[in-house]
Amino acid sequence: MFHFRLGQASPQSELIRLKQAPALNPNYNMVIKYLDCLNRLADQLIPNSNLPTWLIEVQHLIRLLQKRVFSRMPLTPVERNALLNFAQYWRSMTRPPYNMGRPEAQIVMITLAEFATK
Repeated sequence: MFHFRLGQASPQSELIRLKQAPALNPNYNMVIKYLDCLNRLADQLIPNSNLPTWLIEVQHLIRLLQKRVFSRMPLTPVERNALLNFAQYWRSMTRPPYNMGRPEAQIVMITLAEFATK
């Protein structure tokens, strides 16, 4: 039932821990860790028809990024590149079970990509 690798928590518990942080600190690569958690969470949620739940988590990342940028902590070039790669990869996944061709999925990924380019 629980598939933990040695020293690695589940994506849900890692996301909870990252969400509790006051800001996505660039010194600790928190944006990169958040994207990694979202990728692992996608492997669990999307094949089980939970795309809306996953998209909500991506939207939460966008809100955290907005909060960070509005508090004058800009994205680093590495973070921008990672966000753009993440959005581009998931926008191109239009085959089942990762049906990102749906309008709501495209809107979220376009928003994330636009945010990373500003």
